[in-house]
Amino acid sequence: MVSKGLMDLWQRRGRTFSERSSLLQRAEAVQGVMDESLLYLQCVKGIVVDVGCGHGIPTVSLVQGHQVIGVDFASTMLSRAKSNIPSLDLLRASIDHLPLRTASIPAVTCFFVLSDYSDPTNIVNELGRVLQVKGRIILADYSSNDDLNNVIDDLQVRILGRSRGMFRPTPEAMSMLMRRTGLKVKAVKELSHPLTIPLVNFINQLYLSSVGVQYREKQLSKDQWMRFLGGWLKGSKVHLTRRFVLVLGEKTSS
Repeated sequence: MVSKGLMDLWQRRGRTFSERSSLLQRAEAVQGVMDESLLYLQCVKGIVVDVGCGHGIPTVSLVQGHQVIGVDFASTMLSRAKSNIPSLDLLRASIDHLPLRTASIPAVTCFFVLSDYSDPTNIVNELGRVLQVKGRIILADYSSNDDLNNVIDDLQVRILGRSRGMFRPTPEAMSMLMRRTGLKVKAVKELSHPLTIPLVNFINQLYLSSVGVQYREKQLSKDQWMRFLGGWLKGSKVHLTRRFVLVLGEKTSS
C-alpha cells in the first residue's frame, strides 16, 4: 500500500498544485505527451483509467475522446479535478491497490506519478493486473534529463541540505520497468519542451512546493537566487528544457 506519509504529502500539495502548475506552464509543457498518448488510444473502445490523475491536466485531454475514470488517493486533488472537469468520473483509492476487477479495463494511463516512488514496480504490476489482454497502457514521467527537476534537485541539496530522492527514469529504465511486469513495449520516446519563465515565478513555485516554508525561512535575496541559478538565467528569466519519457505498451497475455 502507498505510505501514509506520501498520502499526507499529496493531500497538502493538492492545495497549491494548480497554482504551482500554472507558474510552470505545466499544461503547455506536457501537450506533446498528450498528443502522442491520444494517437495511441485512438482504437480503444471503452473506459480509460487515469491512475494518479491529480488535478486533471493530462486527464482533460483524455476525456475529449474517451470515458475516463480518474483515480487518486488525495481528496484535495480529486476535488480540483472535479472542478476542472465536471463530467469526469472519480475514484479515491490507493494507486497500488486498485478496487477494480482483474483484466477488466481496456486502457490504463499513468502520467507523472512514478517519480514519487523509489521503486514503482508494484504500481505498474497493479496497472497490468486490471488491464485486459490486448489492452493498452501508457506510462509517462520526468526524464533523468529534465532540466527543471535536475535544477530543483540541485537547489534543494545546496540550499536546504537534503535530497528529494525521486525516481528519474531514462527511456531504457522506463521500458525495463514495463517489461519486468510482463507488459509488451510498443514504443519509447523522449519528448522535450522549452520552458522560459520569469525568475520571480520560478522562486514562487518553489515557495508553493512541499518544502516551500523551508525556502522562505532562508530569506534569500534576488542576487542570491541569481547566483544559485547561474547559467540557467538569461537576464531575469530562467531558461530550461523539459524532457519527458513516454512508454506505450500492451498486455499480451493473462
